[in-house]
Amino acid sequence: MEIFDRYIEINGSRQNIMTMRTKTENPILLIVHGGAGLPDRPLVKEYSSELADYYTVVCWDQRGCGLSRTKGKLDIDTLLTDLKELVEYLRKEYNQDKIYIAGHSFGSYIALRFTYMHPEYIEYYIGTGQKVSAIEAEIDKYNFLKAEATKRNDKKVLQQLEHFGEPEGNTYKNDNKKAKSFVLATLFKYSGYFSTNGPSMGKYLSQYSKLYSKTYGIHLPATLIGLVKSLIALNAEMDETDMITPITELSVPVLIIFGEEDMVCPKPTAKRWFDKLTAPKKEFIEIKNASHMVNFEKAAEWNEAVKSLLKENN
Repeated sequence: MEIFDRYIEINGSRQNIMTMRTKTENPILLIVHGGAGLPDRPLVKEYSSELADYYTVVCWDQRGCGLSRTKGKLDIDTLLTDLKELVEYLRKEYNQDKIYIAGHSFGSYIALRFTYMHPEYIEYYIGTGQKVSAIEAEIDKYNFLKAEATKRNDKKVLQQLEHFGEPEGNTYKNDNKKAKSFVLATLFKYSGYFSTNGPSMGKYLSQYSKLYSKTYGIHLPATLIGLVKSLIALNAEMDETDMITPITELSVPVLIIFGEEDMVCPKPTAKRWFDKLTAPKKEFIEIKNASHMVNFEKAAEWNEAVKSLLKENN
């Protein structure tokens, strides 16, 4: 298996991709990372290298983060243009008309919008921790925390939620900024990025930190700075307008994978959207004892689901 990084010119900027492959004729699997601004190549290399026996796996450090550091304004339209140029580059490089595209969290928002805009390039869409409506998601998070706090008799959480009030749209009645920070922190406690039935969050973070240090080395501080800048610039823009709920029909097959406990991008929000979606083929997989980082918490199951798509197309 070959694993290599390279810089390519995309939409006027120098951006970096990592490729894992065994055969150049294997279909392309482009992984669009989340965050915004959190490149996932260290985790893909560690937990999903087996996919390189079946796909040419490409991890893209999006504009402004990881090794794709660029100056200038960050916005979602620019990322979508970047993605189009990257896909066109990969199609030409490997002489393939269509690719498999997998988006995680924020990356699922970008990848799904791209799939809707350019289905002619896509063989299969794979969404993990699918991002849908920020408005619906915030209400689902609030209701989940209220129910969970009641079950746990967590009076402090209940008092805080009562003070903030149920969100109206994407905004809480009282102390909106503080409310969102509190909700996110409590999701970590109850059922956040990692399953409550697995190793501790500290253990995961320690392991992941070592992988990022190994991959990015002296570039790690700049990678962290890029993460912060991307979070500020892109997540706010993504949450302003619901661009996913209006997508009710796709002309390509769809696989959505969720950790059963995921309430960061709430599973109920995505499931309501998915149930209304029309596609040539669609499947919604829930993986037990996993949460938002299901593709790495339960990598073997996630990898198997992605490999199985090739059997369908043969």
